[in-house]
Amino acid sequence: MKPPELDHLESALRVALAAQDWERLTALDARLSAWLAGAPAAIERARLARLCALYRDILAAGSTAGAELEQRLALLSREREGQLAYAQARQWEGA
Repeated sequence: MKPPELDHLESALRVALAAQDWERLTALDARLSAWLAGAPAAIERARLARLCALYRDILAAGSTAGAELEQRLALLSREREGQLAYAQARQWEGA
């Protein structure tokens, strides 16, 4: 991958991170991983440091999004339990 292409990939990763587009991040990650596997010595230290920092940001955002999703699912589960309890109470009242 030529440096302008790598710049484009880094930019695309940042855009996908900002949008929390996890599918796009996965695709871009695979593309970058393939490039790094083929030419690890071709990347300069400063660029590698930027990519490492970007990946730390991506991992942190993914962890945060996962925790938020877990909280939402727990809330939905509690709401569902409440709805079921209410429905059962209504049935008992009618019996």
